Amino acid sequence: MTWVKSLGIVVAMLAAFTMGIWTAVLVPDGPWFFSDEPEAVVVSTPTPTPTPEPIPTSRPPYDGPALAYGDYVLVSVKKCLKKLDFAVDAKSERRISDAIADLATMEDSIPGGVLVHIGANGGASAAELEQLMEVLGPDRLVIVTTIQIPDDPERYTFEQSTNAAIVGLAETHPNVRIFSWNSLSMTNPDWLNADGSMTKEGCKAFADFAERIMRG
Repeated sequence: MTWVKSLGIVVAMLAAFTMGIWTAVLVPDGPWFFSDEPEAVVVSTPTPTPTPEPIPTSRPPYDGPALAYGDYVLVSVKKCLKKLDFAVDAKSERRISDAIADLATMEDSIPGGVLVHIGANGGASAAELEQLMEVLGPDRLVIVTTIQIPDDPERYTFEQSTNAAIVGLAETHPNVRIFSWNSLSMTNPDWLNADGSMTKEGCKAFADFAERIMRG
């Protein structure tokens, strides 16, 4: 009877083995499971690299030597500007044409920071101011002040057009800063004498604002 018992064990093992194969074939996710559905293909989309935002740049504060150049307005503030370490070149009757020719001859000695007050004697056109900027160039910091002259519409007809031309310089020259002396002096009449020159208070105020704009 021993052989019968052995035969039964063999038959039982074959049955178990056969069932295991069919289970592996038919059970989903089994190692030999066959499906009519196509296998999904997973495509990995690379994460786009963000474009870096441009970093805004600004002109660093100017800390070099500075020249104040201009007409009779600067003559009346010469003392106050010199206290703030401005070199001052000012003449009462100086016009824009004089300034263009004069600065052209001293171009190599002009420092990196220039304050210009010009146009109070006869005005200054946009074309003339462009000639001035051609002399001063794009690498210097140039502060240009608007003009405030005595209220006499029949005699002085050029204040508004000159100031408009001065303000326009900042739109085409990144190295130009506008010093709105016209607006400041109109709201502080005690800063001006009748001829447009500065009082003691006006002298200090003009120099302080010039320094702040130049060094700021």
